[in-house]
Amino acid sequence: MYIPAIFLLASLAISGFAQELRFQKDLLPILKARCLACHSGTAAQAGLDVSSVQGLLKGGRSGRAIVVGDASRSLLVEKIVSRSMPPVEPKLTEAELQIIRTWIDNGSSAELPGSGSSEVASITERDVLPMFQMRCVVCHGKRKQEGGLDLRTHESRLKGGKSGPALVLGKPEESLIVKRIAAGEMPPPKLLFTSSVRPANEAELQTLRAWIAASAPQDPPRSSTAEESVVHEKDRQFWSFQPPKRPSAPVVQNSRSVRNPIDAFLLKKLEEKNLSFSVQAEPSTLLRRLYIAVIGIPPSPAEVEEFLQDSRPDAWERQVDKVLSSPHYGERWGRYWLDAIGYSDSEGKVDADDIRPHAWRYRDYVIRSLNEDKPYDAFLAEQIAGDEMVAYKQGDTTTPPILEKLVATGFWRMAPDGTYSPAQSFLPERMNVLADQIEIFGSAVLGLTINCARCHNHKYDPLPQRDYYRLSAILQTSYDPYDWVIPTKRNLDVAIESDRTEANKHNAPIEAAIGKLEQSLASIEKPLREKLLEERLAALAENVRTDLRAVLDVEQSKRSDVQKALAEKFNSVLTISAEDLNNKFPSSKMEADGLRKQIAALKGTLWEKPQVRALYEMGGEASKAYLLRRGEALSPSEPVEPGVPTVLSSGLKPYRILPVGTSGGPVGDSSGRRLALAQWIIQPNHPLTSRVIVNRIWMHHFGRGIVPSIANFGKTGTLPTHPELLDWLATEFVTRGWSMKSIHRLILTSNAWRQGSKIDADALARDPDNTLLSRMPMQRMDADALHDSVLEVTGRLDRTLFGRPAQIEIKPDGEVVPKGSKHGWRRAIYVLQRRRSPVTMLEVFDTPPMLPNCIERTRSTTATQALQLMNGAETLSHARYLAGRLLDEHRNDSRGAIEAAYRRVLSRQAGASEIETGIATFAAFGEHWRAHLRAKKEPAPISSMAQWMALGDFVHALLNSAEFSYVD
Repeated sequence: MYIPAIFLLASLAISGFAQELRFQKDLLPILKARCLACHSGTAAQAGLDVSSVQGLLKGGRSGRAIVVGDASRSLLVEKIVSRSMPPVEPKLTEAELQIIRTWIDNGSSAELPGSGSSEVASITERDVLPMFQMRCVVCHGKRKQEGGLDLRTHESRLKGGKSGPALVLGKPEESLIVKRIAAGEMPPPKLLFTSSVRPANEAELQTLRAWIAASAPQDPPRSSTAEESVVHEKDRQFWSFQPPKRPSAPVVQNSRSVRNPIDAFLLKKLEEKNLSFSVQAEPSTLLRRLYIAVIGIPPSPAEVEEFLQDSRPDAWERQVDKVLSSPHYGERWGRYWLDAIGYSDSEGKVDADDIRPHAWRYRDYVIRSLNEDKPYDAFLAEQIAGDEMVAYKQGDTTTPPILEKLVATGFWRMAPDGTYSPAQSFLPERMNVLADQIEIFGSAVLGLTINCARCHNHKYDPLPQRDYYRLSAILQTSYDPYDWVIPTKRNLDVAIESDRTEANKHNAPIEAAIGKLEQSLASIEKPLREKLLEERLAALAENVRTDLRAVLDVEQSKRSDVQKALAEKFNSVLTISAEDLNNKFPSSKMEADGLRKQIAALKGTLWEKPQVRALYEMGGEASKAYLLRRGEALSPSEPVEPGVPTVLSSGLKPYRILPVGTSGGPVGDSSGRRLALAQWIIQPNHPLTSRVIVNRIWMHHFGRGIVPSIANFGKTGTLPTHPELLDWLATEFVTRGWSMKSIHRLILTSNAWRQGSKIDADALARDPDNTLLSRMPMQRMDADALHDSVLEVTGRLDRTLFGRPAQIEIKPDGEVVPKGSKHGWRRAIYVLQRRRSPVTMLEVFDTPPMLPNCIERTRSTTATQALQLMNGAETLSHARYLAGRLLDEHRNDSRGAIEAAYRRVLSRQAGASEIETGIATFAAFGEHWRAHLRAKKEPAPISSMAQWMALGDFVHALLNSAEFSYVD
């Protein structure tokens, strides 16, 4: 008979036998009532049979159901508490859950590991591995082997270190590792925080003892079962997992509207709905659209006039070539790539949000590569494995080509990474950094939601969890979570000589000025410091004073152990801070603080030593990579080898690591893992590589991808609206040498892209969502284009290319604005991009937060956007700057100033009614400001100042208009 758990628990507690719970008597009735229907016998779901202790310990595909002695870490308890199990009502009661917890934490020794019971599943290396990885290898691993001890492998543990073997098989109490852990000596308490480790708990120690007592058995070979194989041949038949096949351009009725095959593919579907393209946009509208699409800023009035006067038949094609050859093309389209890989100038994760002082070199690499039209396959390969292509460790000279390939690997260094903080550098946080990088790679390059396979087999796509960790293992030679290097120490100390010379030239006068100020500060502080020290020493016993003076006479590095101990004990006496001096000698505070502020300000202007924020091979044998049960860093399962998604194999050469020095193999001391990934992914017939990037280019031009789910080409993604067009573009891209500019040129010269955006009633009825592109969609400028366009049309854009980011300023009201210089304000791509302090204007217009990346920006419409343009001091300042220039050019000519404002801001001529309205508005604004200035009794000349402010208001109104922020 099933006894209600609440009465059973109460009776046990009263009788004092809560610690003597038995599986058969106390747990099995609960499990029978709630769990055994799904989890028992040979057909147990997920391979989990909970009808016995052995079944609980063995677990299922997600690992063991219980962690002996620790209910809080047991999967069985986790599932019950989260109410995900059982999946139907009734759920377990709190009393039933407490019985399970109590049994796991304090269960009978006759039933749990160490008793020799036949019900106990054997403990293997997998059970103790988490402890070694989390607690030990930071000091006893690849880069550091304190005491000569390496605890990464079974052999090295048996070999031991200077003190002897770490393990004595069959004798846990004689094993040094057990003794040190039990005594609380390992990990060393003083290293727990700085090394981001925690001491082993009692459950881990008991498991270690049981494992050693059983002679430290290894994990059995993994058996491949049909149940575990989730990738079948039929899965590979899905459209995006098959190589693209080149279709022929279709024949259409309205052939005169076909300028290139893009038009033919689109017209074929339009004609099926009795539709065609809309009328071509006006020339000035088309030119503005072209400039903003390709270089991110509007054309100047002179450029508009030049185009309108060009009557040559290929005038448009000439304009397309002109903007594509602009150095600003790389800035515009580089922004999209930087979004996709999660670029940021700061680490994120923690409040400090430390700056990445060398990240901008990767940003410049992207811009240069796009301007050069570097083939996409080379562009991608350099970012994946540039360091494996060059022998940068050999010789003292770093050439620009070598530096470029090292900088390119910054691709792998852009995910948020707070592990520079010891509190955020424990194993789970390290694994999260790796997971973010895999998510970035999967979404930006493969167009797959492979991150969904981190915790379990992908629920919709044929992506097993094993494939996720095989892909992650490729990075293990560079990103080793068990031998972690914090981000602030990962930079490569390489640079070309010109960069070093430039940095030294910039820093030399600043360092000299700092030196003088420090001398002045020392002259003030030294006598005061000596006086305060003498006062402190006077309070101590004479023999201690003598010993401490002797300590002070010896350099810190040359002190004896006794002197070091003495200095540490009396640290509060010997250490005198600036605050101590200020409190003791307040009369000197003002002068000393002034010097310190000057020194701090100058140090802020120093350039950092030229280095590269790169991903590189750490050398030596990498730690093993493991499949993590439920994606948890503390639950490693069987080891995995580097590899790529199994489903992507149709027609492809397999992922293959080549030896160093062979043709196509890595250069220097390298594993070749990432180079093999690069070679696998840039195969011309790869199912995803070319499709994903041409689809993204299409999306940025038309506002919607041919595959609308830009980062998801899997089964839950949206099917392509024009699959033949997508495959034609993908194959054409490869045929044209992976040239991204060639795809731009095809799109920009098509009739489809040159359509007007006017909505036709018939087309609206037949193509309501414009999926067939019966018109050009009107789009609002994104944040970067809007920011840059305001600066460009008002004449305040600093067009300087490349270099260190422009700094930002946080105003008292919290608004974050870029800092200008004597040259103006730089483009948004060059402004410091800090995760926790985004530029306000960019943020309100949907600049993504990069957590970890952004493939497609959202397009919101909020009140804060209008308020930012209307009330933001920066926009008004820029408007008034343009107003001053227009007044200089059109003195006493309000009509000319209004016409020029339209040409500058909206890239077109003003209509007659617009001019008349503008003149009247200008006059009204002028009267308002004259009255205002008179009331404030401003000094003369009031009239000219009022005129300037009035025209500034008019320009400001144009900048706030929908016509300025939207691209027609």
